[in-house]
Amino acid sequence: MERLYQLILNPVENIPKLFQIHIDEFTKGLYISDKYKDDEINKQSKIAFSGRSEYSDKIRIIYNEWAKQLGAKSLSMRLLSGLHAHIVLFMGLGKIGDTILLLPESAGGHYATKKILERLGYNVLEMIPDNINYCVDIDKTKEIIYQREPQLIFVDRSEGIYYEDFSKLLDNIPDNCGTIFDASQYLTNILEKDFKSPFSMGFDILMSTLHKNFPGPQKALVCSKDDNIYWERIMDAVSSYVSNLHAENIFVAGQILKFQDILKTYSNRMLNNSIQLEKKMLEEGIPVIKRASNRIATHHIWIKPDNMEQAYHFYKKAEQCGILFNYRKLPYDLGYGIRMGTSAATLQGLNEQNLPELAKIISDIYYQTEISDSLLKRVQDYIKFLSPLNQ
Repeated sequence: MERLYQLILNPVENIPKLFQIHIDEFTKGLYISDKYKDDEINKQSKIAFSGRSEYSDKIRIIYNEWAKQLGAKSLSMRLLSGLHAHIVLFMGLGKIGDTILLLPESAGGHYATKKILERLGYNVLEMIPDNINYCVDIDKTKEIIYQREPQLIFVDRSEGIYYEDFSKLLDNIPDNCGTIFDASQYLTNILEKDFKSPFSMGFDILMSTLHKNFPGPQKALVCSKDDNIYWERIMDAVSSYVSNLHAENIFVAGQILKFQDILKTYSNRMLNNSIQLEKKMLEEGIPVIKRASNRIATHHIWIKPDNMEQAYHFYKKAEQCGILFNYRKLPYDLGYGIRMGTSAATLQGLNEQNLPELAKIISDIYYQTEISDSLLKRVQDYIKFLSPLNQ
């Protein structure tokens, strides 16, 4: 069978290869430090690797460039992925028995985070969802903070059609409460100043993957706006629990950050595509969850068929045509549906001119019981002739 052209319309995959980055093959597999080490430091180290200082210097330059773009003072990319970052960070940030206030899965939090934190010995409290407005109920959640006084607050937003400002939640919290924001779903938009920085909301620590919203390699970063006790704890944990920082992917991330013209266009277009595609799909009669126009839209879109079977059948029909969604249980008691995202599709060439046709295609897939040969060909022709953003 001839391989299908595919349009990635989920929010958690991306296409770094479109940037055509080439790095020194020699770096792959090397143990490279991101710390400055002179002869005296090396002499006192438990182990030292020769011939790596040039690469270490280059990594620190990349860190400085990323930190400047994010408004951070300190940054590290030693971490390998999002969940790896969760494990390492929270092994260092607190101790067994500490209390952490977490964005729950029911409000768009990552489904694995609570399990990880409980396994590490944390007492996990959950923020209160507002199932009407698809956000956190700030007032009710603040009551939990005042009553239970958690040592840590963690916003790990995996799913959401709005970008929430948590400034009011963090206002007047106890001084000894550390705050962490996972920016994996919003990293490019934060980098390019299309979304408010979590540091401006009052968060102490920002962490993120580099391979979801940002079109980078399989990697994670963590950074701090200033020197604080939480950054010290994280760096101590990273030094203990991460041996090889997989330097080749750090060099890839450094190169992609230099494509500022493309990244700025990508960030803006990704968000506009989401808003316009939602509008066009609603016009085509697709059961999209409609967003309020006065709130900040993300690149996520939710489709809510009548039941689980309809949702899954739609998901499989789209896959048959080469259009890739996420079938998943949506937050806020919405039940099973479809999660879409316009990040990778924007890099593939989705724009305001060609998305009306995509909305019509998605509508035909939704309403046709079975996929006809003519519809399959139409979808394949549409994907085939998209012009990638970087061209």
